[in-house]
Amino acid sequence: MPSLPDPAALERPWVAAYPPGVPPTYDLPKVALGRFLDDAARDFSDRAALVTGAASIDHGTLRDRVDAVATVLHEQGVVAGDRVLVLLPNHATTPVVLFAVWRLGAIAVPLSPTTGVDDLAAVIADAAPTGAVAERAILEVLEGQPGLLPDAAIAVDGTEWRSRRGLTRLRPRRRRQEDDGPIVTLAARLERLGEHRSVPPGPVPDDPAVLAYPPAPATLGAVVLTHANLVANAFQARLWVPDVQAGKERVLVADPLHEPMALTLGLLSGLLAAATVIVLDDPDAAELAAVIDREQPTLMFARPDRLTELATTSPRRDLTSLRVCLAIGGPLDPAAAAALEERTVGGRVREGYGLREAAALTHAQPVYGRVEAQSMGLPVTDTVAVVVDLDDLATPLPPGQPGMLLVAGPQVATESWGSAPRAHTRVDDGWLVTGDVATVSADGVFHHVGRARELVHRDGTLVAPRHVEEVLERHGAVDRAVVTVLDGPALVASVTRRRRHRVGAEELLAHCRSHLDRPAVPDRVELVDELPTTSGGEIARDELHRQLTGRSPR
Repeated sequence: MPSLPDPAALERPWVAAYPPGVPPTYDLPKVALGRFLDDAARDFSDRAALVTGAASIDHGTLRDRVDAVATVLHEQGVVAGDRVLVLLPNHATTPVVLFAVWRLGAIAVPLSPTTGVDDLAAVIADAAPTGAVAERAILEVLEGQPGLLPDAAIAVDGTEWRSRRGLTRLRPRRRRQEDDGPIVTLAARLERLGEHRSVPPGPVPDDPAVLAYPPAPATLGAVVLTHANLVANAFQARLWVPDVQAGKERVLVADPLHEPMALTLGLLSGLLAAATVIVLDDPDAAELAAVIDREQPTLMFARPDRLTELATTSPRRDLTSLRVCLAIGGPLDPAAAAALEERTVGGRVREGYGLREAAALTHAQPVYGRVEAQSMGLPVTDTVAVVVDLDDLATPLPPGQPGMLLVAGPQVATESWGSAPRAHTRVDDGWLVTGDVATVSADGVFHHVGRARELVHRDGTLVAPRHVEEVLERHGAVDRAVVTVLDGPALVASVTRRRRHRVGAEELLAHCRSHLDRPAVPDRVELVDELPTTSGGEIARDELHRQLTGRSPR
């Protein structure tokens, strides 16, 4: 098998498009993630580090609280190299627990607290965690299943953050039996701990920090993100916004912290800049607009759909504090981006691209400088990307020709975990083979075409069903659209409508004809009340295929 291209030998035309202040390369510090806390506590001890609801915690107290929780974990038997399930929603406890795990040199396994029992059982069998930190109800479910409850089971329910003399402390809402079987309560353990701290020496940069599972974790294929991967991507995100001011920014995190995008770009890059990180637990658009009006964040990293909804929700809310919004996780509708920029009065709304195998971010549109709409943008600092032949990954393609996207950089994971291989991505010769088809222009701007496994040829044209879905979802009456490829190939769009909106299939087909080339127009549109989903909330595409055809896809 021929070798893949040498990243060091490739030209990097995108560097010429970097705006002033964004370096093409950077001397990344060889540190573990705990250094972010230590530096912020040293330089900005009294400045707010986390804000949740009406409560806040400063950088100095955050560091002390992390050390206290790390001591509790250690006393429960967690040591370096152990895996710890973190099954928490977005509240103030979650960043503390994550950093406490990392302080010990243990490995966080963050998952949605709504993960189903079957998926949890698959992850526990795969990761073999020593500990789990979750709400008591979740731990009791695990306790009721033979062999699922880890030895160190720590409950965080019954706790709240209360401000006291300018500091925020974790305290029990009510007293309860602390040692109720194998499950212990974090707040009670912290009270008993007092001022005692016993944190062993921490990790080194190359140690694993996170096992990142896919949204439907029963498919397994976790990737191992090291401290070095996460530190690199946090720096890359900060460098991409060259006017970030240490100790003065306010970063809004509205997406779940168990997702790499929110974890790395929101929490970690925010703490790297000693910013105030405002943490929300899956707000709707109205709540998000209200928090922006009240808390005045300056930076926001979010899913495109969240920014699209924000652009048109609660028009009387003040969004002008937002200086930069970066959408990661899919294409951003240009009209929505323009509307949000108008509401922020000069804020920069940009689009980026990344994968969990790359800690979150590999490409982004420049914050300052020329932006090509609906593009992935440019590879970020110290990142190399190339488009190669789908059938011969050793052969780079000329500008404009679609092919497999390869990415290399310090944020790219080099290891997977467990026995189940990742089906559509892999690391080969230092490259992340993304499984995505893209094009690149002569000046280094990348455009996403679609997932390689989902593309179909129709009338001599390569069609990406995801692109068809995006066009349908721009229609004001459409809530969600999923395009299924049937034999032929034929394209069938299954569409759910927004509440109180009426639209017919023919109107949606006409909408597609006005925005898509003829081969990409669906053969038919099916209006449905709901779409099948997995336990992780993703669309169950195989099940939808069965509903349409009576059989599973080949």
